Amino acid sequence: MKTERDLEGELFLLHRKWKTLGYSANRFYQTFAKGCRHYKGGVKAVEDAVSKPGTTRGFDKLKEIGRPDLSLERWIVLDFKWAHLFSDEVYALAQGRAHGKEIEGNSK
Repeated sequence: MKTERDLEGELFLLHRKWKTLGYSANRFYQTFAKGCRHYKGGVKAVEDAVSKPGTTRGFDKLKEIGRPDLSLERWIVLDFKWAHLFSDEVYALAQGRAHGKEIEGNSK
């Protein structure tokens, strides 16, 4: 079973993919990279990003360039190998955003 440490490694790889597409996401990077001032861990970083009301700048950017498959929602939360790290609420929010629907009741 994948761990938060594994997730942080995957987030590093995903961040590199974003950079090759011209999306730097530096503030998000600081939330999952140990040693950064804004570090909160991979799970919390993803939860906070996915739980934002509406869509995020990152999701919109990836959708705009035709790569919504590289969003946190699709690449991480909705992937069965990471799903056990997230609550049902976060999963539902990710599923709603990935399918173009805003889910009521964002708690963050």
